[in-house]
Amino acid sequence: MKALLGHRDMRRCGWLLAALALAGEALAEVRVQDIARLQGQRTNTLMGYGLIVGLNGTGDGGGNEHTLRALMAMHTRFHQPALSAEELKATDNVALVAVEAVVPEFGARQGQTVDVVVSAFAAESLAGGQLLTTPLQYAAFDPHDPATQQILALAGGRVEIPDAGNPQRGVIRSGCTLEADFFYNFIAAGYITLVMDDEHAGFQWTQLVARAINHELRTFAEGGQSAALDAGRVAVPLDFAEALDPKNVRVRIPEYETARPAGFISRVLQTDVFLTPRQPARVCISRSTNQVSFTGTVTISPTVLQLPGLGTLAVGQAAPATDTGGRKEVQFQELLATLSKLQLPPAQMVAAIEHLYHTGTLHAQLVYTE
Repeated sequence: MKALLGHRDMRRCGWLLAALALAGEALAEVRVQDIARLQGQRTNTLMGYGLIVGLNGTGDGGGNEHTLRALMAMHTRFHQPALSAEELKATDNVALVAVEAVVPEFGARQGQTVDVVVSAFAAESLAGGQLLTTPLQYAAFDPHDPATQQILALAGGRVEIPDAGNPQRGVIRSGCTLEADFFYNFIAAGYITLVMDDEHAGFQWTQLVARAINHELRTFAEGGQSAALDAGRVAVPLDFAEALDPKNVRVRIPEYETARPAGFISRVLQTDVFLTPRQPARVCISRSTNQVSFTGTVTISPTVLQLPGLGTLAVGQAAPATDTGGRKEVQFQELLATLSKLQLPPAQMVAAIEHLYHTGTLHAQLVYTE
């Protein structure tokens, strides 16, 4: 490939690759909280059905039986019963909507406010509308479980339309007031469990996370090292963290931290993972855009590519005049740099990569994305 690039071009490519490598090292610091979450750390969705009023003729009250029934129920509740649905058919400034609010992943207290999302069933637009006060319950409603039937929040307020192209969906900023406390339990039997995110799940990652936590938090049991030595016992360092499987790491909370575990959990989450596993060699190709990306150390064995309209490209082979008998594998980024320099069309570049893979000279997994 060097024969196709001038010395200056190769030097520029080398500088670029070196700069990218240094940038990668600078950004390589990974903390536990960046790749894992606490078991029990999750959001909760509250839901209800409500009525939006004040619409400028874009509601569904005139022709939607569900909206008419909701209007009749509201009239009855406030002692203004309607004799029949016919009385309300001309009401086109009202819309029936689904109302949703999300409780933050670390819980919330009574009186706290969160945003509300309202979605129309049949209305043309919710612009300019006002959501009447609507009770919200757990989205996972169970008629046989009283705990899911409680009113946990009240929602209401003026509707904003964040996307003009979709006026059937609106947002009410801080429109939901919580009527209950939401406490999430992160501790079970003196342990917390870290759940790796999908991108970092694997035995290598959980082992490295456990090792990093143990290195950061290791101490001596039974009162510490000095007490153990004074008593004539051998001090044995104990592991705090244990990798259970490719997804979970269990961390023991020491007895002296159980009364106030928040500080300990914070230290665990902020622990630096000082080693990271080597990424698998993988080349990803987008079927829709022909975009090529790769992870890990991808190499190519010496071979020759025939590029239609451009001629022959020797990969990993010295020119005959300077051949010393040495052949070595080529880094994949070098091939990409060369093909880009030749201004090879994306489809032809993908075809060349696929050819290398099928001939066994590309040492990586080949993965396709949409």
